[in-house]
Amino acid sequence: MSRGDTSLAAAILTQAVEDAKYTGLNKKYLKHKIQAMNWIINDDPMFDFYCKLVNLEPSYIINKTKLYSKITYKQKVLLKPIVNDLLKSKSYNNPSSETRMEMYA
Repeated sequence: MSRGDTSLAAAILTQAVEDAKYTGLNKKYLKHKIQAMNWIINDDPMFDFYCKLVNLEPSYIINKTKLYSKITYKQKVLLKPIVNDLLKSKSYNNPSSETRMEMYA
């Protein structure tokens, strides 16, 4: 892989972690938070690939995301309709994702 591929993978992983750590109440960014957390925590093959590309153990990022990406009560109230919409969408319309997404609702 080229250095550019590694840099792109690092940027994608960094953005996903930053999105997962979001603490505000903006609905657009809360949707990104949930999507990033779901992508990181649910063993997405691309997540694993990007981690390997930048020589990081996926479990390291997963554990840090779980530790530092708490959902506040105010966020949880705003997230209910966002999660419900995501669960209805095709990209999240499978049993394993549905079960994992319910923990945010």
